[in-house]
Amino acid sequence: MRVKLLITIGSVATLAMLLALSLVQRSKANTNSLGDKASNSPALNEVNGLQNKNFIAESGKMPGQSVDAPGSLSVNTSNINKSDVESSASSLSLPIRAAFYYPWFPEAWTQGGVYPYSNYTPTLGYYDQSDQEIIRQQIDAMLYGHIQAGIASWWGQGTNTDNRMPEILAATGGTPFKWAIYYEPEGVGNPDVGTITADLVYLQNKYSNDPAYLRINNRFVVFVYADPGDGCGMVDRWKQANTLNAYIVLKVFPGYQACVNQPDGWHQYAPAAAEDSQGQYSYTISPGFWKVGENPRLVRNLAVWQENIRTMMASGAAFQLITTFNEWGEGTAVESANQWATPSGYGAYLDALHDNGVTSSVFLPLVERSGTDPVVVGAGDIADCGLQGDEKTAVLLDNIQGTVITMGDNVYESGTVSEFNNCYNPTWGRQKYRTRPSPGNHEYRTTDAAGYFGYFGSAAGDPTKGYYSYSLGAWHIIELNSNCSEVGGCGANSAQWNWLQADLAAHPALCTLAYWHTPLFSSGEHGDTSTVKPFWQLLYQAGVELVLNGHDHDYERFAPQNPDGVADPVNGIREFVVGTGGKSLRAIGVPSSNSEVHNDNTWGVIELTLHSAGYEWKFIPVAGKTFTDSGSGTCH
Repeated sequence: MRVKLLITIGSVATLAMLLALSLVQRSKANTNSLGDKASNSPALNEVNGLQNKNFIAESGKMPGQSVDAPGSLSVNTSNINKSDVESSASSLSLPIRAAFYYPWFPEAWTQGGVYPYSNYTPTLGYYDQSDQEIIRQQIDAMLYGHIQAGIASWWGQGTNTDNRMPEILAATGGTPFKWAIYYEPEGVGNPDVGTITADLVYLQNKYSNDPAYLRINNRFVVFVYADPGDGCGMVDRWKQANTLNAYIVLKVFPGYQACVNQPDGWHQYAPAAAEDSQGQYSYTISPGFWKVGENPRLVRNLAVWQENIRTMMASGAAFQLITTFNEWGEGTAVESANQWATPSGYGAYLDALHDNGVTSSVFLPLVERSGTDPVVVGAGDIADCGLQGDEKTAVLLDNIQGTVITMGDNVYESGTVSEFNNCYNPTWGRQKYRTRPSPGNHEYRTTDAAGYFGYFGSAAGDPTKGYYSYSLGAWHIIELNSNCSEVGGCGANSAQWNWLQADLAAHPALCTLAYWHTPLFSSGEHGDTSTVKPFWQLLYQAGVELVLNGHDHDYERFAPQNPDGVADPVNGIREFVVGTGGKSLRAIGVPSSNSEVHNDNTWGVIELTLHSAGYEWKFIPVAGKTFTDSGSGTCH
């Protein structure tokens, strides 16, 4: 029997050591820069929040650069001497975890006539950074994520970002947090030596002596952006201009390793790349990139984010960088948003940084499309260590955004802790952070479905019930537990029936979807399940549109019908059986009344796009299969 591999590490320290020993930089596509800058005027860019950085390569990899493990690049790291880092009022020891920070709000909430200029909604609202309380809350959030320093975008003397620096430094008082500036003018031109020197003198005199300003080896730190045309000449200019012994960290460019002059450090800013390594100089990670008006260039995936945090820590790089804390226009923020809010108050991405990448069971619904309508995708009857079907359907999920739902029998044969960890987790478990599951009868082969509830945690609801509801866009979503004998029954006046009745009354949405394991109607091996008819009666009375089930290992779509199986195109519920998640498929018998489409030889998932007054469905087969089914409907 084939066993799917999952290595469980008991401590972050052990994990870091193992990663350091075996780290191989993952290959990334070397995509060309899209040239997003809207203007060559630093002032205009800064005021409008239109930094929109040009990437030398969106992947973060330099042309011709190898993708070896950190430290294997042929770079001169002799100037990174961690033992020489002194302790002072504002000095930090390397390595340093820092985040790129943008002090240009509220101006940047409006760009190109668009308000708000963000695909997400910050938990703090569309804030004003002239409010020190906002800055203090942001500092608290970064400290929670073990971020030691902010790299604040700075567009020059007298600009809005310059005028906010005193407020930022003042708000930091009494905390261990530090700040450096991100020198943006280099990214829109080639400032001459005199200009750079004047700016460094200004920064030294106005900010560097503040206890909150970042120093390394008692030297004030300046990060410097660059444009795609920069080369060794930029290094020469900064070397000549830096008469103040500032600690300069330049942005990389092709061939930077070969320059005769070298700065104190190098970094990459490429937020459309999930990760980037510049050897022992820097390791940078990004949660996603979804600029307003575009499709996502980097889709958010919390599991990947957690993995990248662990890899970043294991790299030992001098600067371990987060792109970004709050660049909302490009959708790269880790700051809390309504879309990934968590009970901590800091959001899922800062939670992951707080936990140093240790996997959590926090549920994170994601909708990343050019439109705003949520997507639900899923199946039932999924993982078996002896089969490969779930591996194939998991690949489909990797490329479909939205909320993942399961229709029971998540893992075979008995839903044990071991089966979830070894069989489900390596495949569908990649989407655990955005999954809202439902239990099947196989989960309850383990007493009280303890393996199921232990694995999914709070996302599975109260372990004594296993039913819950939530909302996605205009839709109300209900998950029920069809293991009736385990939860006090499913009939009229049972606890679950009473809860469902109250939930429907409390959420009189135009559009509602419900899902659970065993179907009321099925042409498959198990056939109809009458014990769930009371669910249907309540759902039908409330005008519910859709019911999704598993249990029978096939795909079947029914025409809208009432609880007695009578066709009702006006008020009926459309049922889908989607037991195609990966377990062995089984033959369909004589099709039941109102069965419109059925297939018993194709693994796959159903994708539902939930519009404000209707829906679209699509059955997506695994690679190599051709069966599909699609259509649309309207809400009652």
